[in-house]
Amino acid sequence: MMSRPLKRFGQNFLTNPHFQLKIVEALEITPQNVIIEIGPGRGALSEHILTKNPAKFIAVEVDRNLAGELKVRFGSKIELLNDDFLETNLEQWFDANRNENKIIGNIPYNITSPILFKLLDYYTRLNCAVLMVQKEVARRIAASTNTKDYGILSVITQAYARVEYLFEVGRGNFYPAPNVDSAVIRLQFYERLEGVEDERLFRKIVRHTFNYRRKMLRNSLGRILDKTVVYSLESVALNQRPENLSVQQFKTLANEIRSKTKAVL
Repeated sequence: MMSRPLKRFGQNFLTNPHFQLKIVEALEITPQNVIIEIGPGRGALSEHILTKNPAKFIAVEVDRNLAGELKVRFGSKIELLNDDFLETNLEQWFDANRNENKIIGNIPYNITSPILFKLLDYYTRLNCAVLMVQKEVARRIAASTNTKDYGILSVITQAYARVEYLFEVGRGNFYPAPNVDSAVIRLQFYERLEGVEDERLFRKIVRHTFNYRRKMLRNSLGRILDKTVVYSLESVALNQRPENLSVQQFKTLANEIRSKTKAVL
């Protein structure tokens, strides 16, 4: 008997075989790839991944009962970790060639952002990731400037990866059915963070300005910088709001701030 979905783990199992295969196909698996699956659940995606014969396949499942069922079902075909993905050291599983390392998963809605930022921390070691997330979150990650969805997730993710909004998956394709629809995105990670002199400062400027997204930049930046520094900034128009700035403009702004202040933000 299969384990029942547990709400505390945000479990909603994808039951439609069409979408199961479509998600796996989007990862473009080759026999040289190392695949890490986040939260395999009952193994819906895992089964399709195995047909692609990757060089190595690691699945990280926090639910002890499901991990046991997967072990019985797949045996030694999968390196199964009964662990919290957010606590897992991924480095030990990666191939030396970053182009072979790929991530896939149907991400629990309640921990999407922490998982996403964990992947961004490993961006230099990853080729790509295919993730199914809540549709509204997918739209924010892929959003363009001057839209209501454009925000912290958009800017920071797009600084580290090329984001593709692939397709949507209705709530009726899951058991139990969630209260929202899902969408699948693909992240193609860049080899380096181009044009950023201070990565920590860049992230802080993005987070801080969007925390006051209705305020003009001169006002939001004035909360963390000396006013003389704020009014000396020339790389962007300070009467704009954060949603008006492209990823490149945020990089330029952060670099200018770094050059004009030694303040610890």
